[in-house]
Amino acid sequence: MKHSASQRDNLIDEMEVLGLYFGPDVIGRCLEYWELLCSAAPATGVISRNAVSEGPLRHIGDSLVALAGWLHESSLRLLDVGTGGGIPGVPLTIAHPGLLTVLMEAQVRRADWITATVRRLGLGDRVSVINGRVEEQSREEVADFDIVTARAVAAPARLFRWVLPAIGRESQLLLWHSDRQTGEVIGALERPYGGRAFVLYSTLSYEFKSICHSSSISSIREAK
Repeated sequence: MKHSASQRDNLIDEMEVLGLYFGPDVIGRCLEYWELLCSAAPATGVISRNAVSEGPLRHIGDSLVALAGWLHESSLRLLDVGTGGGIPGVPLTIAHPGLLTVLMEAQVRRADWITATVRRLGLGDRVSVINGRVEEQSREEVADFDIVTARAVAAPARLFRWVLPAIGRESQLLLWHSDRQTGEVIGALERPYGGRAFVLYSTLSYEFKSICHSSSISSIREAK
C-alpha cells in the first residue's frame, strides 16, 4: 500500500508539533520502509492489516516520538525487543545517524524479513538482527545497551520480567503504552525483580490530532 500525500504531510506536521524536524531524506526513507512493511504484511505478518490501514503516522510517527524526549546523545546502542517488523527500531535508526541498533524478534520468518530489509534500506552497517527472545539471552549478550525499547510487546509486569535484566545502572527502558496503562506500569514497578528496584523516571504523553490518537512513552531506570 503506497502512502498518500496527506499521510506524508500529517507525519511531517505532527512531528513538527513535537519539535522534531526531519529532512526529506529521513522522511523519504521512513516512508520507503513503511511501504516495504505494507507490501510484506500478507505473506509475513510483519505488520497487521489493521496497522496497515492506520497509516504511517500511527506507527512510524509513534516510533520517532522517542527522539522528542530521549536519544539526544550523538552515539548510542539500542536494543529493540519484540521488534516485529522493526518498529520502533528501524525508524529511530533512520532518523538518528549515531544509533547502533539490535533488533530482536522471536519469529524466524519475521527476523529473516527484517534482516533483508535493513540491508535494502542501507542500514546493514548499523543494524543487526537476533532471532530470539530477550529472556532467553545471557546477561552478557544484553548488558551493553544504552537504550532498550519495547512497543506493543506484552503487559508491563510480564515485559519487565523479561527485559529488566538488560537494564544496567546507566541504561533505560523506553516503554510505549496507552495513557490508561500508566497505573499498570507504576504498579508493576512496585514489585521486586531479583532484588533490584526500578522506577518510572519520566513519561512523555502526546497526541496526533490528525488521526485522533494519543499515547505515552515512559522511561524506566534502575533505582539509584
